[in-house]
Amino acid sequence: MIIGELCNNKNFEKRFYLQKDLYTFLSYKYKRFYFINIFYILNKKQSGKKYSFYKKNIIIFNPKNITELNNFLKKNKIFLINNLSIKLSHIFYHYLVSKKNIFQVSFTNIAIFSNYKIENWDHANFVQKINFIFTKRISLILHRILIILKVINQINILYVSEKKIFFRYNRYYNKKSFFRKRYRSILKTNIKKPFLKKIKKNKNKYVTFIDSNILHLDYIKRGQILNEQLLKNYFYFLKNYLITLQKIFKKEVVVCLHPSSNIKLYKKELNRFKMYKYQTEKYIFNSYILLFHDSSSIFSGILLKKKIILLKSATMGLYANRRVEFYTKKIKLVCHNIEKKISVNKKKLTKNLNNNLKKYDLFLNKFYFYKNNSLSIEKLIDKEIKKLI
Repeated sequence: MIIGELCNNKNFEKRFYLQKDLYTFLSYKYKRFYFINIFYILNKKQSGKKYSFYKKNIIIFNPKNITELNNFLKKNKIFLINNLSIKLSHIFYHYLVSKKNIFQVSFTNIAIFSNYKIENWDHANFVQKINFIFTKRISLILHRILIILKVINQINILYVSEKKIFFRYNRYYNKKSFFRKRYRSILKTNIKKPFLKKIKKNKNKYVTFIDSNILHLDYIKRGQILNEQLLKNYFYFLKNYLITLQKIFKKEVVVCLHPSSNIKLYKKELNRFKMYKYQTEKYIFNSYILLFHDSSSIFSGILLKKKIILLKSATMGLYANRRVEFYTKKIKLVCHNIEKKISVNKKKLTKNLNNNLKKYDLFLNKFYFYKNNSLSIEKLIDKEIKKLI
C-alpha cells in the first residue's frame, strides 16, 4: 500500500517543515511516503524548473499529465491524505481520486487565528470581492453539488484540533439530512506540537524574531502594498528595536525568516543579526523571548511557555496591523510599537511577560485540543492505515 498526500506544491521545504513530525513518522514506519504533486500538470510552463528536495524515504511524484496521474492512482492501493482545497482548478482532481474509491483523510491541526471579515472582505477592493465570491463561494457550491450527485466522494475522516470548528461541524454533521456532506465523520486531533525529538536542552539563549514576510503575497492580495520608503522605515524601526532589546536582555538576536521572505533583502536591512529559514522551532525552543507580528509558529512558543512580545508599526500597513490587533484581543500579549523609542524597565517587562505565561493554558483550553497524547495526528492516521493493510 502507498501512503501519500495529494498536493499542489512548487517548493516542498515549507510543506515538509509544517508537518515534519507526521511525514517523518509515516515515512519511517511504512518505509516510504509519497507526495502526489499536481503542480506541474496545472503549471505546464514551469515543468522544466523543478525544485530539488530530498528527505530519506520521501518520494515526490510529479506526473507530467492527467493520464500519468490516472495510471498511478489506478495501479496502486493508496491511503491518501487529501488537504487539497476545493477551488475550481482542483475539483477535477477530487473527481479523479473519487473514481478509484481511495480512502481519504483530511486534517487541520495547525493553530491559525483567522478572521473571515478581516482577511477576505475589509481589505479587498470591488474586483477582489467579486473574485473572492467567484473563486471561493461558487467552487464551494459546485463541489457540494458534485458530492450530493456522488460524482465526488466524501472524504472519510476530517481531524480537527480547533474546538470551535469541531463542535460546529459536529452539530451540523449530526443533523439528519437528505444531502450527502463533505466528510463522513469528524474526529478530534491535538494541535500540532513542536518537533523537538533531536533538541536535548532548552538553553533560553536567544531573543528570536519570527518573521512573517512583510511583502507576503497574502498581504499584497489584500491591498497592502508598501512603497520603497515605507519598507525602508519598517526595517529601520525593526532593526533599532531588536538592537535595543539585545542590549536590555544581553541575549543574541536571531531572525527566523518566513519561507517566502527574500533573504537578500533581509540580510541587507538586518545585517547585524543571524537569520535562518526552516529552523524556527529549533530557535523557538532555545529562546528566552519571542517577537512576532503574525505567525502560526508562535503557537509553538505558547505550548512551550515562552515569553512573547507582539510587534506593531504603521509602516507595516493597515491589514498587517489589523492582524496584530486580532492577536492582541485573543491572546492578550504584551504589544510594542517598534516606531516608539523604548525605555524599558527590564524588571517590569520581565514581570509582565511572566504573568502572561499563566494565561497560556486558559487560552489553549478555550480554543484547542492539546493535552491527550492519544489524539496526535500521527497515532490517529496510523490507526486508520492499520485497518486497511
